[in-house]
Amino acid sequence: MSSAMRILALLLCLVALIGCTAKYEVSSIGGQDAHIRLDRTATVYIAVPEDGQFESKPAGGSGQIVAQALAESFGKKAAKVRIADKYQTRESVLADSRAAGAAYVIVPTIANWEQRATEWSGRPSRVLIRVAIVDTKSGEQLSSTSIEGRSRIMSVTSTSPESLLRDPVDSFVSSLY
Repeated sequence: MSSAMRILALLLCLVALIGCTAKYEVSSIGGQDAHIRLDRTATVYIAVPEDGQFESKPAGGSGQIVAQALAESFGKKAAKVRIADKYQTRESVLADSRAAGAAYVIVPTIANWEQRATEWSGRPSRVLIRVAIVDTKSGEQLSSTSIEGRSRIMSVTSTSPESLLRDPVDSFVSSLY
């Protein structure tokens, strides 16, 4: 094999490896304290966000998927986790969380829910959620975080925005305790 062919083969392998990695980013975007510590003994109440959409097409059930992903991660750290039954206004969620005796309300918002057929299109799926943590008693926002995921560029199977949530959400929740 000539040296030019070896270099080309090496470059193709590098592109394939880079394209086969999902990317995540968790960024603080505001609040009282970027490095808050939550009480492990406290109950956490998870709001259900409105379903996301992409190119004016609603992603039915995505709000419940996000709430469930957050509940699973918080369930590993908090004493008790409750999920709202459905999407509600922030005021209604606060009232319900107070009635449930929760110390914190987790209020997610889906900013981007982009499902792509990555396996044949080479276009990555993407998800972007914003998560506010609110003190139930005072109603004060303690922090706000952006969680973003992008699938690999090359894949033999379809990658959904849902599958991009687990790792960054677990990392985010772990940083709170």
